[in-house]
Amino acid sequence: MNDFQNLTKTSLSTIIKWGAIPLILVILAVVGILLTSSSETSSGFLTKWKNAMESGSIENYDTLWDNKARSQLNSGYQHTAELFAERFVIEVNISNAVDRTRKVAQYPNYLQIEEIPILIHTIGEPLLQSRTLTIAKKGFIRQHWKLVRDEVISEEIGTDLSAFEASRSERKTTQVNSPVTPLVLKWKEAIEAQDKKKYSSLWDKSSRKRHQNNYQLALAQMSDTSEVDLSLASYTPIAKSKTKHVVENISITTYNANTPIGSHTRKLTIEKKGFFIRGWKLINDEVVGDYLSENPIVQQEQPEMDPIQEETESGIYSGDAPLDTQLKASQVLGKWQQAWEDKDLDTYMSIYADRALITRVSVKNGKEIPSYLTKKQLREKMRRLNVHYSGIQVKISKLVINGDRAVADIEFLQEFKGTPASGSRPAYSDIGIKQLDLMIDPADGYWKIYGETWSRYENVPKFPKD
Repeated sequence: MNDFQNLTKTSLSTIIKWGAIPLILVILAVVGILLTSSSETSSGFLTKWKNAMESGSIENYDTLWDNKARSQLNSGYQHTAELFAERFVIEVNISNAVDRTRKVAQYPNYLQIEEIPILIHTIGEPLLQSRTLTIAKKGFIRQHWKLVRDEVISEEIGTDLSAFEASRSERKTTQVNSPVTPLVLKWKEAIEAQDKKKYSSLWDKSSRKRHQNNYQLALAQMSDTSEVDLSLASYTPIAKSKTKHVVENISITTYNANTPIGSHTRKLTIEKKGFFIRGWKLINDEVVGDYLSENPIVQQEQPEMDPIQEETESGIYSGDAPLDTQLKASQVLGKWQQAWEDKDLDTYMSIYADRALITRVSVKNGKEIPSYLTKKQLREKMRRLNVHYSGIQVKISKLVINGDRAVADIEFLQEFKGTPASGSRPAYSDIGIKQLDLMIDPADGYWKIYGETWSRYENVPKFPKD
């Protein structure tokens, strides 16, 4: 009996052993399929790409790329990286992209999404691009869609923008669906009502202390009447965080007696705060960049008049400043002019004092809109202009130098022309009265610019066509 029982036990053990092996193999196969497959659809990836493009964040854009593909020269990565560096506002229309998604015959894990419209709000006329994305499933343990190519198929001046109406409607839907929309609308109401108490209540208290400078700057700007434009704002959850969102590309225009006096862009960071009762709070409110006009004064808009004649050498020194001051001030001005035309940014910025008060003016719809810049902001603006134009020409005439042996007030007529990389016709041109305030810097004894303003010259002559 014992032999029979032992034989039975051995047989059952063998059956269980060999029966379990196929079961384990089946379980491993199922687990393997689950691990190697990605729950993300191609349309879901495309939405992430659109959000990264419109956020202007190179960090968000980088996470979408296959690392090896990104480093290749023909991948298209560098072109978009340069757009982000220029801080251009970008719109993407993916409303019909699913219909233009194709498999790549040679590579079963690859997809191409063709002819995606991109609108880039550059200085002057906007650019309309058409792009094709190539994406692939990448990963050993768990596969995800990754960019392997982001190719610009065509680019032209944006005249017909009808393709973006649906995209803007989609953006509004995204804003409505975003959990932080109610707070953003309250923030907009507080700014436009100039209600500092309501604005302060939207902040998380500890974050308000941590970002005291941004908070105080926002309060100071509320002294002027403001209009908030959310039409191009992008609402983006921060990666790996379920409680933090960023809202970018918020445009604010300030007014004085219904006349625009300035414009800037804001970026809000919002997080859910609270221990027992949790709610959305501002944790930062940043001023981003400076205003650039979308409607610059171009050559064709200038009235027909005789061109300005350059000053003769004998008539260059006018004003009541001592001759020594006039000579030194004109030398500084010549160095400033040459550095600007040569795009020598370090030399150009060395002429400005650390605490210089700089006002740069854009013209929109015939109205001057000033931007007030720090020295750091001016450096960034000039760096972007140097990239935008292949050639820069600055002509100075009607020079007047007033002052004494330590201070000089310079006024002159400035003609600016910027030439694009292709062609010789100016992409942008303006003419106006420039005023520079120079003083001897006590730190090193050199003459430096402490103040700068510009105003549009009303009787604008036509530029020569040479």
